[in-house]
Amino acid sequence: MRRLKLFFLTLMALTLGFVSCEKDEDAKLINELFFQIPNAEFISDGFPGASSSLDAPGITSVYGNSNVLAGGSNPISVSTSDAIKNILVGVQGQKGYYKIAASDNKSTKLLYIIYLIINQDLQYEDFTIVIAVLDNAGLVSTHETINVSRVDAGTGKLQVSCSWDKANDVDLHLVEPAGEEIYYGNSYSANGGDLDVDSNAGCSIDNINNENITYSETDIVESGDYIVRVDLFSNCNVTSNTNYVVTVRYNGDLITPKSGTNPFYGSFTPDQADYGGEGDGYTVMTFNIGSAKKSIEKTILMDGFKFVYPNQNVSKPKNISPDK
Repeated sequence: MRRLKLFFLTLMALTLGFVSCEKDEDAKLINELFFQIPNAEFISDGFPGASSSLDAPGITSVYGNSNVLAGGSNPISVSTSDAIKNILVGVQGQKGYYKIAASDNKSTKLLYIIYLIINQDLQYEDFTIVIAVLDNAGLVSTHETINVSRVDAGTGKLQVSCSWDKANDVDLHLVEPAGEEIYYGNSYSANGGDLDVDSNAGCSIDNINNENITYSETDIVESGDYIVRVDLFSNCNVTSNTNYVVTVRYNGDLITPKSGTNPFYGSFTPDQADYGGEGDGYTVMTFNIGSAKKSIEKTILMDGFKFVYPNQNVSKPKNISPDK
């Protein structure tokens, strides 16, 4: 009888251990299948429910892109009516969430900007981002949601992506080691580099708010130094600042740049729109393929750049986003 009891206790322990491991695997879904948030703490638990107290903090608005690219990013703005301690971000129906210290975010009064780095192997066509805020007393706000759809885009051997948060025309430029520049006026290089998503071109607004340059496994990725630039072609009647994120992945991993940061975080003011073409834009990073190391860089928020452009207008070609 004693042996039988010991057998059942052992079996129960193994079963509980298996269930625990299974729950741990479930809790990793957001981190492994959806996105990361640099410098955020990942909590392997269910998303906290809203507090019933009238003293709970409030969210006045949440804005983020409703379209994302696998391997890209998503800048999200959260405005609150109260001082807060943390921003909580998860995926509806999935265990686990991120907790971001409000002091780690760029804030203007009660406006916070956070950046989601989308996994390159994202398989979900649609999902819902859940956001709440936590105050110093541990009270949780009501939940806000952003419904997101995945836009088909190339990932490949080398992927350079830019995402921004306003309905205007931001352009991504990539200069190859031999000097050829990929941008809206030269969307396909001799090596095979392809600008396969060009959003809001010429203010023909599609609300994708992403641009993507990709090299497939069969394309030529030269060894040498690459230059990544971002340009505000037109503000398209948007009167507020535009926040953007640039990511570069080589063989699936974020690579360490020679200059700048990866991911790179920046912003444009409306008066920086320049109708720029080849050679224009702000250099956000340079990287070298021949000796590029792979790592996720520490999040650094950079903004307030002064841009100087030539006084010329360049015609904008037809939008080539996948939805046009």
